[in-house]
Amino acid sequence: MHKLLCLILVIGLIAGCSPAPVSDELVVAIPTDPDNFHPHQSVAAATAEIAYNIYEGLVKAAPDGSIIPALAAEWDISPDGLKYTFTLREGAKFHNGREVTADDAVYCLSRLANPEISPKSRDYTSVQTIEAKGNQVIITLTKPDAVFLALLTEFGASIYPREAEEQLSTKPIGTGPFVLTAWEPNNSLTLDKFEQYWNPQLPKLEKVTLKIIPEPTTMVNSLLTGHVDLVPRLEPDYLHQVEDQPDLQIIDSPMNLVQLMAINNSVPPFDDIRVRQALNYAVNRQEIIQGAGWGKGTAIGSNLTPAMGPWYIDLTDMYPYNPEKAKELLTEAGYPQGFSATLHLPAPYPLHRNAGEIIADQLEAVGIKLKLEVIEWGTWLEQVNANRDYELTVVGFTGRLDPHTMLNRYQSQSGRNISYFNNPEYDELLVQGLEETDPAARVEIYQQLQTILAQEASNVYIMDPSQIAVMSRDLKGWANYPVYVLDLAPLYRSK
Repeated sequence: MHKLLCLILVIGLIAGCSPAPVSDELVVAIPTDPDNFHPHQSVAAATAEIAYNIYEGLVKAAPDGSIIPALAAEWDISPDGLKYTFTLREGAKFHNGREVTADDAVYCLSRLANPEISPKSRDYTSVQTIEAKGNQVIITLTKPDAVFLALLTEFGASIYPREAEEQLSTKPIGTGPFVLTAWEPNNSLTLDKFEQYWNPQLPKLEKVTLKIIPEPTTMVNSLLTGHVDLVPRLEPDYLHQVEDQPDLQIIDSPMNLVQLMAINNSVPPFDDIRVRQALNYAVNRQEIIQGAGWGKGTAIGSNLTPAMGPWYIDLTDMYPYNPEKAKELLTEAGYPQGFSATLHLPAPYPLHRNAGEIIADQLEAVGIKLKLEVIEWGTWLEQVNANRDYELTVVGFTGRLDPHTMLNRYQSQSGRNISYFNNPEYDELLVQGLEETDPAARVEIYQQLQTILAQEASNVYIMDPSQIAVMSRDLKGWANYPVYVLDLAPLYRSK
């Protein structure tokens, strides 16, 4: 009996000294609520970031910017660039348990391309027919569209079961590695592992809780106290609070995000190019990068970033910081004493708010007095993004895989053209860029487009801020993307 008691005590001591089990749950801090989980209706990048884990399309983006299979195991493009044939992978299922069919893809993509149904249809005007043939989806275009495959990686092109159509805005059903099982608006979202996911190796976690924490201070405190495991996009002015923390790791990568002060080109005095040029000369990008971004960012001169590789052209020298030149242009335009205007700043994004405050000081030095209005994100999306009712605003335009989808927002009739930019030559070049099949010629076209935006002083382009991801040191599998997604599937803990 005595020996048995000793043995029990020894086993107990060994158990007590053994490492704690590795958790298969994760808590992630995000700053804003999703707007709408319907792929054809959502406009917020913050929603697409989360939806990457819930929905899938025929293809998807990889961390290196390439396009890889998702629900399509393979695809073929005809030599004339007009016919795309996608072969579905076997056994892929929706979160409701039903197997994915080619008819599902036809239904979703046909709705996406229908201008009477989807506001995103503007990107799919080249689609002529979408058909199902066995386990294949065949899409025929009216003309070559160099950006078409990249568009199919985006949230709008997600495939979902048609029977779930009416509930998707709040109860999404996709084929992704996680299922949304709970959503408490302005509080949290719960993602559970999808046990029937077509890739048996993913996801590695059983559960992810997304905590909505608008205030960066609270977000950082939650990280330091262990209540949050991951902050995917830490505001740079809080970086010093998490540096040198032994239990945390920091991963700094290019974000491929265009931060800009958008200008409503259609309202006085901003309908005068001299005024817009004056704004550009009056703004000191490096001061904003240091002051708002703590030095974590790269100056840009148009609506593309260096993360886009050969597509990018450096135009930062077109408007060097020159407040005296700004004053001269304002005088020429009839504003020798300057003028007043309103600058709208989105509440959930300190980087943009801080940049706006610095810009206000810089413009005041040349006689332009800005009234700063900080507005909630939902209000910004409706007033500025949808209704384009504003004068100036600071915001970020998220990166895409192909330059066309970043630059076509300036097409004169585009609903995404919040600047009301209007240039016939620009519109013509956009068409050429879609139809051009020679890669070198396409690069030249998109560099011309960037140059026109800069020459016309369409906006004040500021920087591509760094994406600063901060997480528990035991968290592995993080991957940075050139597009705005949060890939939770490969994440796991390792002691």
